[in-house]
Formats: sequence, structure tokens, C-alpha cells
Amino acid sequence: MRTTIRPTAIILVLLLLGMPLTAAAPPTSGENLTISTNENWGEDTTMNGHVTVANGSTLTVSANITMGTDSSITVEEGGNLVVTNGALLSNGLNSGIRVNDFLATVSLNFGDIGQEGIVQLKFDHSIPADTLFNITLGDTTVNASTSMQASGTTIIEFDANFSGENLVISFDSYYFTPTYLLWAKAIYGGGTIITQIAPEITNTSNAPLYWFQSGYDIIAHGSLSFISSQINGANITCKRLCNIEGSLLSGSAPISAATTATVTVSDATITGSRSDEDIILHDEASITYTNSQGTGGSTDGWIRLLSERVLQTNIPNGSLDITDLGYGKSDWNALTDSTGRVTLVSNDPTTEHKRIVEWMNGDGTVEQERGTITLSIGSSSSWGSYSTTVDAPLTAFGTIDLPLPYVEVTTIQPEDNTASVNRSIGAMVTVSNTGEVDTTANFRCYVDGNDADTQPSTLTATVAAGESKDIPIVWYMYEEGMQSLNCKAFLPVTFSEIGDMVADLNGTSSDEVNWVYAEEIEETPYIIYIVAVLAFMGVALAAQRGINKTNKELAELPDDDEEEDEDEASEEPPEL
Repeated sequence: MRTTIRPTAIILVLLLLGMPLTAAAPPTSGENLTISTNENWGEDTTMNGHVTVANGSTLTVSANITMGTDSSITVEEGGNLVVTNGALLSNGLNSGIRVNDFLATVSLNFGDIGQEGIVQLKFDHSIPADTLFNITLGDTTVNASTSMQASGTTIIEFDANFSGENLVISFDSYYFTPTYLLWAKAIYGGGTIITQIAPEITNTSNAPLYWFQSGYDIIAHGSLSFISSQINGANITCKRLCNIEGSLLSGSAPISAATTATVTVSDATITGSRSDEDIILHDEASITYTNSQGTGGSTDGWIRLLSERVLQTNIPNGSLDITDLGYGKSDWNALTDSTGRVTLVSNDPTTEHKRIVEWMNGDGTVEQERGTITLSIGSSSSWGSYSTTVDAPLTAFGTIDLPLPYVEVTTIQPEDNTASVNRSIGAMVTVSNTGEVDTTANFRCYVDGNDADTQPSTLTATVAAGESKDIPIVWYMYEEGMQSLNCKAFLPVTFSEIGDMVADLNGTSSDEVNWVYAEEIEETPYIIYIVAVLAFMGVALAAQRGINKTNKELAELPDDDEEEDEDEASEEPPEL
């Protein structure tokens, strides 16, 4: 990531240059030297040993210092090393130009010798048989694999005319093992040889210079500045201020910048990295990179490498889906632990590509990881599932919080404060969701910690974030006494570890209701009276009907006298 240019380094260097300096010289016999005052190395010389620049002191180098192998300069916190119009040089170290990159070319110029001869190219290893590795100079193409297998060497030869013109050598290969050109020789005039080692061959395209090891160490806990200078073969560690201005660094990369470092690179050239990057920014180190040229090709100008990738979430045992993470765009799945924490990528050499989150490629284009992480829980839950997808944190430690609902029973209102045992009473349960997302939640009610007899037995409500809803219920009791109804969220098993995050687990209780038996004793006499009256009326009515029927039958019977008269009249008269 590009940051605002900070003039701190330049101002500091100017102040340091204005301080009085004591002429001195570096150690030459392997001894240790501590610099406790402001010193200047102003004479060309060699250094063999170990120098420490103490807190409050400044070492200024304004000459060419040839550094002995394994020597070191350590700058303590509060100390300063300034190399201005000078050089720290380590010559003769192994280095090579990588030539199996796409469209790699190398231009050689041995001067106007005016003669014909042979050009020899020395490689770091033999190219395996049956491998495409063509090398072309002018109209001649040589298959390096065939030639090396036939000669048993790692050298390729071409006839050449040394007339001062560039000899452009191109490489066409289908071979992915890094292959390095170590040196080129011009052989002419019966045995005269001119040798150019890899660092001296500067006219290349898609063929970066690599150094295989460093010659000495510069470890800066304090301030480090290279101004209009040359640094060759150094292993540089920067923990505070690291300023590279108008300088050439050859074989001195990668520069390792600690998370506390601020790196400024301007009008500089960095070439010959020992790895695939010129500068490694660890974790939160910052960089300003302007008008400068790096090793190029497949070597990045700088990368941001995280020490690890750890996430803290609010979901224990939550599911993570990781997509396009790191330089290699890796995908995988993971689970958080019982505290919601997970180490996505550990600090291991094999995981480096997953820990690179930002980089400037060889063309100077700044790129950034586009990884995403999805955190979810409850896919099989009756409450549904909840998930969130975020950009992967670009820091060693990041956090992801999954938005959740938060439901609670706010009120329970029975329709009366007295109810009859073995009968029901109505009540209204009000639930609310004060969380961040909508949910469909379940609730249950209890009396003295036991399941209450309600209809429905499980209350279900879909409640949007910020919404409240009323749920009508019917409540039964089978014993007399004062009782209160408690209702609360009924959680699925998958939410058991985050219960207090999604619901009020204590619930809410209603006002007490007095449950009593019905007063059957007082009602009984009235019923008896009613039944007796009805029975008496029925008996009376039946009796009356019987009397009426009897009277009717009696009324229809004739008198005895009338029957006798009729009998007599019916008899015939006697015969005369």
C-alpha cells in the first residue's frame, strides 16, 4: 500500500550531517568496536569485524569500505548509520542472472576488440536431457540440454565478432527450475580472456540478477540512511527508520523491515535480490516507494508478509469458508475453537504464499489480496442459519463479528388475576428482537421451572430486528394457589454456546394469578329446588290429567232408572 511521503528521514539526515564528526576507521582484524560518539569513515579502506553504533551516536560513511565476509554493523535504538556519497562493498560473492523467465535476454559488450572469437556462458547447473532450453545469438541457436549432455559441462559456446556491438543473447525455455547465468567470457587472440561476472552484466530484459548469499550484516534497531551511495552484498534488517535515496543496492535484497519499521525508497535502484522480493514488510511496517527501480521480472519490488493469520470471532465452533486468501488465492474451510478463535495460517515457511497480503510486482504495480471469509452458524437449526462475508483482514490478528438476533419476552399479561382450577385463562405474551438481524424464534412457558400447560405449547414468532410481536396463549392449571407464568426463548442445540448472545435466558414472569376451585356447595340447593319444583309440577300435571280423564268417563255412563224404563219399554205386550 502506498503511503504518504514522510520527510522525517531527510530532515534527520540533514541534522546528523550538521553535527561535528570525529575521523575514525573501521576494525580490520575481526575485533568488536562500539561507537559512542559521532564518527566519520572518510578514507577508502577495508573492514573486518563487528561495529555497534550506540544510542545517541552517529556513524557516517563517506568513503568506499570493502566489507569482509561475515562482518557486521549493528545500530542500537537511538543510534544512526548514514552512508552518503560512499559505499559498503562485498565483492566476489556468488550471484547469477536468472534466464529461464519468459522472453529473457542478456546483452554483452566486451568492447571494440576488432577480432573474432568465442563467447562462453557459464550456468549454475546442467540442463536435463530432453528439455526445451534454446539459447540464440544472432542466427545461431543452441539447445542447452543437448549441448551440456554431450559435453558434460555447464558451459555453452558461440562464435562471435567483438567489434564493440552488443551481443544480444535470447533464451527460449520450457523449464521451470530457476536457472542462472554466472558469467560470460570473451576468448580471442589465441587465448586472451575477458570475463564479466553476473553483477557486471547490467543490460538485461526479463532476466533479473540474484545473489545466492550476502557477505555481511547491517542490523538497524535505530536509523539507517543510504544517500547517493552503493551498497553491495549486504544483508539488511531495518526495525525503525530505513531511508534509501538516490542509491544503488546490488545483492543487498531482500531488505527485511520489521513491523515497527518505516521504509522510504526514492530515486533508487535495487537489483540482485536473493529471493523473489526486494523488500519484505512484516505485518504493519510502512513504505513509501517513489521513482525507483527494483530487480524486476518475477521479483516483486516489495511484499507485505504477515507473521501469521489469526482470527477472533464471536462464534464458538463456528464454520469458516475461506476464499482467495494470500498471494496464491488459496481456498479452504476451518472451524473456530470453543472461544471463537482460529489460526488460519501459522508461521511456517510452507505457508508464506498464504501470508502475503500486499505487494508491488516487478512492473511497479501495487496489488492486494482480495480474499474473503464467511462466518456462519446454525445451518440445521430451527431458528435458521446466520452468516456474514467480509474481506479477509490484512493484519496478523483480525476480528470478525457475526451479526445476531437478540430476542426476549418483554411482558406476559393474563386476562384476569383469578382463574378456576381445571379450567383455562387467556394471556398475551409479547416478544421483541433488539438484535441486528431478523429471526424466527421459539419460546416456551414454565411454572416453578416445569413446563406449563399452554396452548400452543411452543410459541413461534418471526420477529424482524427492532420489532415486537404479541402471541396469544391459553393457560391451564390443575392445582389451586398463587402461580406466575414464566416464558423465555427456547434455544436449539446449535446455539447452546452462544445462548446469552441471542436471547434473554432468564425470561419474564407474569403477575400472579389466584387459581381456585369452583363454589359448587352454594349452587346445589338452587338446583334441588328447581328440580323439585319441576318434579312437583310434573306430578301435579299428571294427576290433573288423570282426574280429568276419569270425570269424562263417568260423565258418559247412563243412570239406573233410565235403564229400567228402557228395559220395560222394550218388552213386547202380552197376547190377549
